[in-house]
Amino acid sequence: MEKEWMAKKNQKKWIVLGLLLLIIGGVFLYFTNQENEPVPVVSAELLPGLRDASDIEIAERAQEIADANYFTLQIAPTAIFEDGESEGSIEIVNPGSNVYPIAVDLFLADSEEVIYSSGSIHPNQQIVGAKLDKSLDKGEYQAVARINIYDPETNERQGITEAEISITINN
Repeated sequence: MEKEWMAKKNQKKWIVLGLLLLIIGGVFLYFTNQENEPVPVVSAELLPGLRDASDIEIAERAQEIADANYFTLQIAPTAIFEDGESEGSIEIVNPGSNVYPIAVDLFLADSEEVIYSSGSIHPNQQIVGAKLDKSLDKGEYQAVARINIYDPETNERQGITEAEISITINN
């Protein structure tokens, strides 16, 4: 029993010693790294054509890549129609800052029935009014706008996002 107790005591000493060495090593690495000049890390996407580029040229290229991967959308949270057959105030904007064309499908939240499809909306284009593809009776409806995002070169869908929208039919 005493040997077992001594073995556990020695094991604890080794664990404490190991942790102490890890802490000392970490502190040493931290302070050693502080003395060195930071080395800029450049993504492989930036390298073609930028082998001897300045920091400013690399930063500009990095911004171009970031802009190409950034997507914004403007969509009005409400759409109002005089009646189920007339053109109403659907507002969808694909800002010029985007590089991706989009297509929007509007469907009723409770039935998922598609009531409007925009077709292609390219960057810097907008829809400020449209007629529903399916006539609705007077009332208020909760709907979902499903925004399909497409690659401008291959026309393959790259992603989907959704936004809630309220539709009002006055008569």
